[in-house]
Amino acid sequence: MTAEPRILRREWTSAEGWRGTPAGMWAWLIQRVAAILLLVVIAAHLVNPFRRGVQAALLALALLHALLGVRALLLDLGLPLRWHRALFVAALGLAATIFVAVWTWRWY
Repeated sequence: MTAEPRILRREWTSAEGWRGTPAGMWAWLIQRVAAILLLVVIAAHLVNPFRRGVQAALLALALLHALLGVRALLLDLGLPLRWHRALFVAALGLAATIFVAVWTWRWY
């Protein structure tokens, strides 16, 4: 008698379906979404490079994608897996801090 493989079934449209999702999965999902949105925003930036909203989106997505990539590299280089959540929060916080610093600085 063989046991059937367990298949993760998730209700994607409800908050309950996402409850318990680990930080590493959120980091992976956010980085992938940021990459796809970067392609769209870069195209919009090429059409009209002087729109402030497009510039802000480009800066925010590039920072987010890059810092989550640095997080993944640090984990690949051997940092303990227990640092998943701390690195994820640090990447988000650093991205937000750099965005605010650059965005407010460039208007002076």
